[in-house]
Amino acid sequence: MTKPKLLANLPIENLTKEYDYLGVIDKGDLIKAFLVGNKEQLNEIKMFTLYGEWGSGKSSLMKYLEKELKSDFNTFFFEAWEFEKDTNLAMSLLQFINTKNIETGEQFCDDLIKYGSRILRGLGKSVKLNIYNIELDPSSFVEELTKKEELSFYEALNAFKLEFVRFEDKITLNNKPKFNIVFIDDLDRCEPEQVLNLLSSIKLFFTYGQKTIFFCGIDKKAVNQAVKTKYGKVVKSNEYLEKIFDISFSMPEYDNLLNLINHYFDDTIYKFGVNTYGINVRINEFFRELEFTNPRRVKKVLNKFQYLRNLKEIDLQMKFMPFPNIDMKDGVQQSFFETTLILYLIILHEFYEDYYRDFLDFEKKKNIYLNLITTDTEKKNVINLIERNFSCLNFEDYPEKIKHLKHKQVDFMNVFLICFGPTETKNVSFNHFNENSIFLFDKKNKIEHLYYKFLSTKSQQILLEDKNLSKCNLKRLKKLIKNAL
Repeated sequence: MTKPKLLANLPIENLTKEYDYLGVIDKGDLIKAFLVGNKEQLNEIKMFTLYGEWGSGKSSLMKYLEKELKSDFNTFFFEAWEFEKDTNLAMSLLQFINTKNIETGEQFCDDLIKYGSRILRGLGKSVKLNIYNIELDPSSFVEELTKKEELSFYEALNAFKLEFVRFEDKITLNNKPKFNIVFIDDLDRCEPEQVLNLLSSIKLFFTYGQKTIFFCGIDKKAVNQAVKTKYGKVVKSNEYLEKIFDISFSMPEYDNLLNLINHYFDDTIYKFGVNTYGINVRINEFFRELEFTNPRRVKKVLNKFQYLRNLKEIDLQMKFMPFPNIDMKDGVQQSFFETTLILYLIILHEFYEDYYRDFLDFEKKKNIYLNLITTDTEKKNVINLIERNFSCLNFEDYPEKIKHLKHKQVDFMNVFLICFGPTETKNVSFNHFNENSIFLFDKKNKIEHLYYKFLSTKSQQILLEDKNLSKCNLKRLKKLIKNAL
């Protein structure tokens, strides 16, 4: 078995086709072509954004762009999370840019910082957003700036405009590129008010030049929360973003994670019935059916799974515990049921602590279901199923149970599936004679419900044909995950 290398949960600094699991390079090349092809219009178009949720790969794409654009732009990469404790992110950005160009002259830098500090002080209280534009409330500046100053705010603003243009001219001299691009990343890790203050200050003050553009990675959810915090229902986040950014791009869709999954799973055939697919394809479908497709989260789950593979190798040598027959990426079909079950338990353990704790808590399930079911007959059936649950039955004994209950497979599946019944539900009806489901739950796209649906529609066929079930059981697996991870 060739062990897959664990993938770091960090942006890829030098992205190559080999490690481009999410189509970042193709998207990056399109954005690069657009920026390079429109350099001469950058005196009018200054603000760009890349939308994508947390963990979607925004940082990797911007790192790729930074590398690819170095021959056409002087590049700066401002990682906002490093300054998240600062009370004035805009000032930190200005100082960061200056620090990267200290050769322009200490006095020159001092002047830019001096005037910048004057106009950026008290910015948060002074920005107003109306239906037409983003503007400043001068009275708030006057109230905030009570110290004696060498210059008024308006004098400082004009001086800053002049110094910023001089700054641009200075850093684009000689053989350097004639344009600058400032990447701003990890805004979603900063305080909501800080996010708005930084974006507003860039729009209001940092776009006075003719040679500098700003490219921000934005999670709309974070901005939406920030806008709600500051403006309530008066302003919608989409309206705010439209006023800030001239042009926007979005991360590529990633509901198909096959390139990432191929790093951990090969194409070993797992056959059930007439359907023949590689394990890599089946695992990709598994994540999609659970609607668990955030690349960063999937990567973390797969790294944990690989760690359990390593433990299994030790177990094969030591023989000290029954270990699940999970796929080992060695060209040999193992248990698809146990492989996907382990992945599901890792997801719960890492991201849904309450669900993991409640997994196999049958007393809690019983109380919830009995309160939601109305008839005495259904209540007796529920109690019967819960008391007969298969949480301690070894997986390898499942086929014999199915064989023994040859004419009662529905009964077997009900006893089996009760182990996975959701604990977070407000509506449930008992459906004992439906071979696909023991309960009809309220339709929620929660991980418990989605996994229950996955099992109730597939497990009967899988369990009937799975020849690789182990001596493990559900209780042992839960304990294994808890102790190992």
